[in-house]
Amino acid sequence: MKPARIDALLYGTLAGRRERVAAGWPEGMRWVPTTSGPIRVLDGGGDGHPVVFAPDGPCVIEHYAALRALLEPDFRVIVFDLPGFGFSAPPADYGHRLSEGAGVVAGLLESLALPPVTLVMSCVNGFYAMAATRLARARIARLVLCQTPSLAAMQRWTERMVPSPITTPVLGQLLSFFSRRRIATGWYRVAVADREQQAVFSRTARTALRQGGCYCFAGVVQGMLATDAADPQLQPPPDLPVTMVWGKADRSHKRTDPASLRAHCPQAEIVPIADAGHFPELEAPEAFAALLRRRCLPA
Repeated sequence: MKPARIDALLYGTLAGRRERVAAGWPEGMRWVPTTSGPIRVLDGGGDGHPVVFAPDGPCVIEHYAALRALLEPDFRVIVFDLPGFGFSAPPADYGHRLSEGAGVVAGLLESLALPPVTLVMSCVNGFYAMAATRLARARIARLVLCQTPSLAAMQRWTERMVPSPITTPVLGQLLSFFSRRRIATGWYRVAVADREQQAVFSRTARTALRQGGCYCFAGVVQGMLATDAADPQLQPPPDLPVTMVWGKADRSHKRTDPASLRAHCPQAEIVPIADAGHFPELEAPEAFAALLRRRCLPA
């Protein structure tokens, strides 16, 4: 059986939980149809410059509450769960490949009929964002990446940090599903710089997982490892502004060179945040909001 089908079957057993939670979603939260199934989207609305985020699992839309509050006076803030994460169920044919993730991103921008956006994505999701610029250049004004080095550097990181059973198709899917809450908690202990924030991140993620949320960790790792580090999809147009925000207190990335991103984006500006870990946009929301205002709003 294909690994993607296993994820679809396992998380399909939790569909009832997700539907019950969906009945109480706030205004602006809904499922939006895509070619890879319906995905959960929160659209804050308004006439401001649109900024589109995709959480890096096990984070979910709910982790963005503080950042959204800072940004919504000036921006139209949209946050969506990619397939296999949060409340976007994984389809049986979705293998987290580069072209698949890029297609979801480009399709969402088209479906929402958005003017050119600032696309903010982190870690592995940053590679989907790069590839999406090849499909939807007219709808993307700039990329802001977080904790996204080159794909080659990320693959080396995976070899160091991810247990080999998780990288094994089928076995990895089973382990990820049945250990999803424990994996999420353990990851935040390593990745989030501040201990108090670790507990908050973990509590929010575990609540979502209890409610039927998805965390296809093995699937996205396997999809990334199967990608050629020299794939031409990872070359955004040279005229596209790219900023990468790097949390220097991310213990998992001590040996990773953030400047390696320039193998894909020679034009990338790299902005370090000293006290942030793996999720700089969420761990340092004030600094991140200030950065977006400087980069995206007229002086």
